[in-house]
Parts: sequence; structure tokens; C-alpha cells
Amino acid sequence: MRSFLSAGALIAAVAARSLAPYDYDVVTVAPGVFAYVEQKLDGVVSSTVVAVTGDRATLIFDTGIHPRISRRIIADLKTRTDKPVRYVVVSHWHDDHWIGNAEFADAFPGLQVIAHPFTARLMNERKDEFSGEPCRTRLETESKPIRDRLASGKQADGTPLTEASISRARDFLEAIDEQIAQCGEMRFRGVDRTVDRGLTLNLGGRTVKLMFLGRGNTAGDLVAWLPADKVLLAGDLLVYPFPFATQSYITEWARVLRSIDRMDVATIVPGHGKVQQDRRYLRDMAELLESIGSQGRAAYRTGMTVEELRARIDLTELSERFSHGDAFIKANFDAMMKGSAIDRLWQELSGQWKPEGDH
Repeated sequence: MRSFLSAGALIAAVAARSLAPYDYDVVTVAPGVFAYVEQKLDGVVSSTVVAVTGDRATLIFDTGIHPRISRRIIADLKTRTDKPVRYVVVSHWHDDHWIGNAEFADAFPGLQVIAHPFTARLMNERKDEFSGEPCRTRLETESKPIRDRLASGKQADGTPLTEASISRARDFLEAIDEQIAQCGEMRFRGVDRTVDRGLTLNLGGRTVKLMFLGRGNTAGDLVAWLPADKVLLAGDLLVYPFPFATQSYITEWARVLRSIDRMDVATIVPGHGKVQQDRRYLRDMAELLESIGSQGRAAYRTGMTVEELRARIDLTELSERFSHGDAFIKANFDAMMKGSAIDRLWQELSGQWKPEGDH
């Protein structure tokens, strides 16, 4: 599942507050714009689902991974507006952003699913992996190291698990087990219309501009801009409190974030995490990617291995800035940025790109 947080980071970090899996908060981003934001990042994460209402129609930006939560969101949405969902926009191909498409299509027949052509292709190529037995098998396989460590009472290095780590592992497995139970409910609903540059939609009294600003978190990230409200729906181009970066495009991503910073935007809704009411986190994220890129380009020499490159890139100050002393954030930041992001930069610099979607 593309939606896993770092399993090692989860068990190594200090335990977060205990909540039932997959709870969310409803945030009014602007009049008639509602964000359903996951309360914690744990186990199998689910995207923020955003409803944008107009006088005639409603647009949904991303639909999440948990069918049961999608149905709850649909029920809540119907108490807030009687305007039917006519558009579902998928920000990118990672499954935690589109599994809920089928639930919305059931509730609102005739809706149109929109995505970038790259997103549509990856969704279609990988759709059989995200439901039924393949879904169960993957979750069971990827969670096995956590189950084994919890059973042994020891970390991978043989040191005893702390009480905080045990609590964190149990929370993680509670979330995984709930998701395994939903694998049989997941159904594929693909894309009806692709957008490779931009598209303006009028919901009646509210305009939404869909834009592809370049490769970033994936090769097909769409954002939605509400110009009258100065709101941007960013998908996983921005994730709070730490970035997700597995098969991303580090140099181009930094440029995409700087282009967002030049837009008339006051509020940014990340793909995960709390709504941003200023640009500080956006700028921190751009600076982070630029730092990885500039350090990497200065250090890289032909024939250098990825581990040699990793040793030449220092993210200590940025790791502390993002984590603010929180062990969970730091562990996941380091796994993503010191790990995956530098892997991708090495692929970029060496010309040895690994295609997105490859395991």
C-alpha cells in the first residue's frame, strides 16, 4: 500500500495520543468549502477529503482510502448541502486518495472523475492491487515486522521496546487490522476525463481551477485553486507535519512549490494534516527540497553510489525545524527525506530513474 507511513519510524517513535482508527475533523475552509481531515497519521493513512459547493453542484477533491469513512463523509455532506456531487478530482495516483471514488459514485450517479493522464494510467494499471485478497496480503506482509517486534518485545537492534513504542505499535496494528477488514469493500472507479494542463469548472457562483504545475510528489499532481476564496487544495505536494516523498521529483517539486507561493493564495489544504493559514510551512518545504537538491548537485560525482551521496547531504537543522523535538515526526521525516528523497535525487543525478509504481 502506498499509504503506509514508515513502519520502523512508527514503532521507534514516542506514542501519539490514542484515538480510534480513522477519525476525522471537519474544517470549514471557506463558506461552503469543507475539509474532512484525518485526526492522526497512523497505520494506513487516508487523504484529506475536500468538498467544494456551489449554487448548482459540488466538487470533491480526493476521496480517501477507507470505504466506511467515505460513506460517513457522504452522509455528513448531505446535511451541509443539497447540491449534488458532479465532479470528483483525484490529485494523484496513490490509493489513499481515490479508493473512495466508488462510494461517491454510488451516492451521486452521473458524477465525473477527473485526473491527470499519468494518474489515470497508474490507477488503471495498479487497480487490482488495492482491493480483495491482494490488499489483505500486502497489509499483512508489510505489517509483519511490527507484529514480530511486538511479539519479541525488542527493536530490530535487539534493544527492548519501551512502553511508548509498545503503545505506538498497538495503535499501528489496530489501524492495519481495521483496514484489512475493509479490503473486501474496496471497488475500483476509474477516471472519466483527464487534464494535462488546466481546466476551469463552474459550480454555480464558484469557480474552481484545476492545474498541473509540474512533476512533484508524483508525475501527475493536480491542484485545485479557488481564486475568489484564495484557497488552494494541494494534494500531497504539501503534507503536514512531515512530507511524504517516495518516488518523487525533488528538483521539479521545489519549483512547483515556489510557483504556488507566487499565487494569490491565503489558505492551503494539504493532502494530509492541518489546514495551513499562511505560507510558512510551504516555504519551509520548498527550502527543504532546494537544500537536498543543491547539496546533492554540489556533491555528486559520476559513479557515486546513493549511500555516498546520502553521506554528503546534511539535513540536521531542517529535521529539527520540522520535528520541533517530536520523535514521531522526526523518525518519519528522516525516513522520507534522508531516505526516499535522497534515493530519488540520486536517480535524477545519475540518470537511473526508477519508474513510479515499481515496487
